Amino acid sequence: MSNTSSERSPQYFVDSLQQYVLAPLSAATHLVNQERKEVNVEQEAFEKFRERLEGIDPAPTPPDRAMRITGRTSTTNRVNRVRTAYRETVLSIPHYDDAYGESLVEHFANEFGAAVAVNIRPESSVSFTLPYKNTLEARATQAIRKREEFVRILETEIQSVESARADLLEVSAALDTTIIPEWHHESFTEQLDTVAERRQQTIQERGSLPKIDHHSLCAYLYEDKPWTYPVLTAVARTREVVSLEYSTNPETTSSARG
Repeated sequence: MSNTSSERSPQYFVDSLQQYVLAPLSAATHLVNQERKEVNVEQEAFEKFRERLEGIDPAPTPPDRAMRITGRTSTTNRVNRVRTAYRETVLSIPHYDDAYGESLVEHFANEFGAAVAVNIRPESSVSFTLPYKNTLEARATQAIRKREEFVRILETEIQSVESARADLLEVSAALDTTIIPEWHHESFTEQLDTVAERRQQTIQERGSLPKIDHHSLCAYLYEDKPWTYPVLTAVARTREVVSLEYSTNPETTSSARG
C-alpha cells in the first residue's frame, strides 16, 4: 500500500518529469564527451605523424643518371617510410575503422588533398623532395589545428547543454506537481523561453568548421538520436508534460449552475 501511495505522489510525477525532460541532455553530454576524446586522440596521432616526418630526410637532387637511378630507390624507401608512419599513427587510432574505414590513400587524400596524396601511392615515382616534405608537414599542422578548433567547439557545446540542464532543473525543482497554477503561467513560460533563446544564441555565435556549420554540427553529433537539438527537445518536453491550470470564473460557474 505504501509503495502504491508513493508512486502516485505528486513528487513521483515531478521526478519522472525530470528524467524524461533531461534524457536528451544526458545523452548529448555523453556523445559530445566521447567525440571530444576521439578528436583529441586524432590530434595526438597527427602530431606523432608530423614528428615522424621530421625524421625523414628529403631526397637530394641527383646530378647525373647514375645518381638518378639510385635516387629512385631511396625515394621509394622514403615514401614507404611516410606510408608506414601514417599507418602506425593516424590509421592506428582505436576508432579509425568505425569513424573512417578508408584506405590509407583515401584518408590521406581527404586530410592532405588529392594532389598531395598521389605521391604516396605505391606506384608513384615522384621524388620525396624538400618542398614535398614541407607540404606534408604543413598539411599535418593544418589537420592538428583543425582538431584543436573542433575540440573548442565541442567544449562550447558541452557547456551550453550543461547550462540548459541546470536551468531546467531549477525550473522543475520549483514544481510540487506537474500542474502549473494560473498565477505561475507567465514566469514559467518565460523561463522556458529564456532557456531556448540562450541555446539559439549559443548555436549562432559559436565557431564552425569548413563543411560543418551551426546546424549540420548538431546533425553530425546527434545523428543516431531521434532528435537533432537536445536543448530545444528538452524544453519542448517540459511544455508537453506540464499542464497549465486555469481558474474558474465564479460568476460563470454560478450562472451555469443556475
